[in-house]
Amino acid sequence: MALVASGGGHTSFAVALAERLLDLEPGLEIEVIAPAGDTNTLRRLASRLRGRGVRVSTSPKPLHPQERLYRVLTRAPHALVKASALARGVDALVCTGSNHSVPPSLAALARGVPVFCVEDPYRVFEKSRSVGLLHGLGAYALLQWEEQLRLYRSRGFYVGLIYEKPVYKPERGGYVLVTTGTMGHRLLFRTIARGGLRGYRLVIQAGKYWAEYLKRRLPGSVVFDYDPDIDKWIAGADLVITHQGIAAIQASQAYGKPVVIAFNPDIPLAGGRAGAEFVARKLNLGYITPDPGDPSQLDRVVEETLSKRPATFGDGAARASKVVLDFVKGAGRRVA
Repeated sequence: MALVASGGGHTSFAVALAERLLDLEPGLEIEVIAPAGDTNTLRRLASRLRGRGVRVSTSPKPLHPQERLYRVLTRAPHALVKASALARGVDALVCTGSNHSVPPSLAALARGVPVFCVEDPYRVFEKSRSVGLLHGLGAYALLQWEEQLRLYRSRGFYVGLIYEKPVYKPERGGYVLVTTGTMGHRLLFRTIARGGLRGYRLVIQAGKYWAEYLKRRLPGSVVFDYDPDIDKWIAGADLVITHQGIAAIQASQAYGKPVVIAFNPDIPLAGGRAGAEFVARKLNLGYITPDPGDPSQLDRVVEETLSKRPATFGDGAARASKVVLDFVKGAGRRVA
């Protein structure tokens, strides 16, 4: 079995599925394909899957965030050659989104290997580019909301929300966790820097571009760019503020934490405003588009959300893993 862990939330999907696949089928040979040079992804995989017999390899990522499209032309040939070698000898391949997943998935499809693609939970009203492309070429879609079935009327399996297992006991550590992934969150960080959340103890995972700025502006807060063991901070938080990403799912579903989704318009590939509002509504989370001109708005939403209990939707990663294993064993092929 090959799982493509393409960085950020895509890696979280791969970890969640690797955990459940090994629970269902101990001894299963799993290879996780990470982006070449992505040290954060490699650290995360080592942190979560160490000692479970999972092999990790790397392949080139055709296009990195904020790069121009022409870069794909120079990297795609090498990525396809590398992907073709990685796709040999696997019974199934699971892609987790991102352009990094496309070359290994194309190579697997060309060899007649079944490919399963995890659709983004924030893509409720339109398909994500990579999953939509691969589904059109014959891949199967693993869907996290029943509402996504209207986007995938064939070869779509509704499995539920896919998130990693909890590794710590939830507690109230007396702080608010702000976590925004690799790219950070311009509107949110400027809102906080201008006085938002002044009455709260803050722990901020700021990404590679904003950590130093926030350390200067918020000297009493814990600020870091990345921690492969972000779960310890989630487990101890009184509330989590994050963008439209997997952290909102992980915090609310695995740890039962109140969550505020702070919509980030600077990362359109993470899903649009309507998708973020949909997820917040379904999971009973707080929601805001941060306004640096009115920091008190963020405080009001946090205060309202602290008393909210998130809705839970069961273990979609376990159901997705069963779908893939049943298919490989033959049962799934008869009903797909």
